[in-house]
Amino acid sequence: MCDETPSMNSLVRISRLCGEMILADVDIAAFMRAFFPQVSTGWRGVPGVDLMIIPGLDALFVRGERERACEFRVLKKQAEWLCGRLAVKAATAELLGVPPREILVDTEPEGAPFLADYTGHPISISHSGDHAVAVISLRNEGRVAVDIERVEAGRMPTLARVAFTPQEIAELEGATDGQWYRRWTLKEAYLKYIAKGFHESLKRVEILDCGICHNGALVPGIAWDTPDFHEGYRLSVVWQTRG
Repeated sequence: MCDETPSMNSLVRISRLCGEMILADVDIAAFMRAFFPQVSTGWRGVPGVDLMIIPGLDALFVRGERERACEFRVLKKQAEWLCGRLAVKAATAELLGVPPREILVDTEPEGAPFLADYTGHPISISHSGDHAVAVISLRNEGRVAVDIERVEAGRMPTLARVAFTPQEIAELEGATDGQWYRRWTLKEAYLKYIAKGFHESLKRVEILDCGICHNGALVPGIAWDTPDFHEGYRLSVVWQTRG
C-alpha cells in the first residue's frame, strides 16, 4: 500500500478544449501503482477489494463514493469508476477552485452523470484502456458528451456491419484505424449527448462528411471535435452551441 496520498498532478492531466471546456485525463495505470502497488501489473483479472481500508483513498473520495465502488466485483471496474470520478473532481476543481474531495457526482435515471452541487455545469465521463476522462463546460448552460476508445487494429470494419450505415461505410473506404475510431467515438459521444446510449439504434446516428445526422437529418445546434490525445487512442467531444 502507498505510504502517502499521491498528488493530483501525478495522476491527472488537465487541458482546455475548444467549445469552452476543460478535459481531465486520469492515468489509470498510475492510479493503480499509487494505491495498489502489489497488483499494479496484471490487475485486470483481480477480484474487487475492500476500498474502505486502502490508505489514501479517503483523501480523494468520500465514504459514499468508496462504498459505491466497492459494489463492483472486480478491481478493474472499481478502478475505472474511481478514476472517472477523479477526472470529474479534477476538471471541476480546475474550473471552480473548490477542493476535489468535496465534488460529488450524481446520475440521472438514464445514467447520465451530473454534478450534485454544481448542476449548472454539464459534465461527461468516459474510460478505455489506461485512461479515464471527464469534460466540464465553462458555460452554465447546454450539454456536453465525451467518448474515448483505445484503437484496436482491424476491429472497426467488423463492427461496422452492425454499427454503421452503408453511406458511412462507403465514406470510410480505405480509411485508417484511427479514422474509423474517430467516427465511432463521435457516434458514441452523440448518443451520450442525447442521453440515449445504446437505447437508440446505432444506425439512426450517422457520422458523415457533411456532419452528424440523426434519423436522416443533420443535427442543428451542436459542434464536435476530436482533439489530439495519447497515441493509440481516439477521443471525441460533442457539445451544444450557443443559441
